[in-house]
Amino acid sequence: MKRSELFTRDGGRCVYCGQEYEADELSVDHVQPRMRGGDGSPGNLVTACRGCNARKAGRSLAQFLAAEPETRRNFFALARYVWPRHLKAVAEELARRGVQSAPTELVEGVRGLRSSAAIAKFLQMQERSIDNSELEGE
Repeated sequence: MKRSELFTRDGGRCVYCGQEYEADELSVDHVQPRMRGGDGSPGNLVTACRGCNARKAGRSLAQFLAAEPETRRNFFALARYVWPRHLKAVAEELARRGVQSAPTELVEGVRGLRSSAAIAKFLQMQERSIDNSELEGE
């Protein structure tokens, strides 16, 4: 997939910060880094601004998203074309890291889903549920 096609597919928007950029301000990010076995297939590529791509660096997506809740919300809302297997792996890793308050339900919830859109929607609902329960506890 050409860079211009990727940027068009993702609407010129960074999947991490959610901002729209001109093509010369964007970069291609590998969801699963090449140094960790990732490939150049469309389902492993997303549009990222240069700043977010530099912040992610060679970390796994789960490491990056675990540390940044807003980035995590943006990613699951905007990365609609990522392979479901990558989204499932990220969800499982986030659960193992304790980022999600109900790891077992999260992992079991995404296992049966087949599309990236369905997984992303489920993860967004989980995130909202966590946010609401935190607000009620205050």
